[in-house]
Amino acid sequence: MNIKELIISLQNQEKNFDLLFETLLQKKNAIVSNNYVALDEVIKSEQNILTMIDSEERIRRQLIEEFASKHSLSLINFSMDELLMSGKSNLVQEQKNIEKIRFNIKEKVLRINHLNSQLSVLIEVSRHMIKERMMVLLGNGKRKLVNKRV
Repeated sequence: MNIKELIISLQNQEKNFDLLFETLLQKKNAIVSNNYVALDEVIKSEQNILTMIDSEERIRRQLIEEFASKHSLSLINFSMDELLMSGKSNLVQEQKNIEKIRFNIKEKVLRINHLNSQLSVLIEVSRHMIKERMMVLLGNGKRKLVNKRV
């Protein structure tokens, strides 16, 4: 493995996170517009992107393992932090590029987390509204609008 492959892997992961963010925005719009068909498609797309992210993460880890064994580095978790700390002499030229990509990825992950929290609130509000409607329709006593026996 060379560092160029690792940089390409990180760039691919960055693109995957861009795709995930866009998909989550589409998911939010589908929920707000109450478009079940679009929501179903977006969820399928989201699952595919999450699979791609997992795959790229495995590739990154494998590349780090190969680099560590090639350069006799003792890494425990095979993380980027470990690699950058223990392999500084091997990564001097590419370290700035790697750090820039990692910073961009971290920023995208924070944006995704924020959007996920918005989606959680949106879904919880939707559930609450559905529950209230069900209570009005199927509630107790004279308040109910629909008779269950019919």
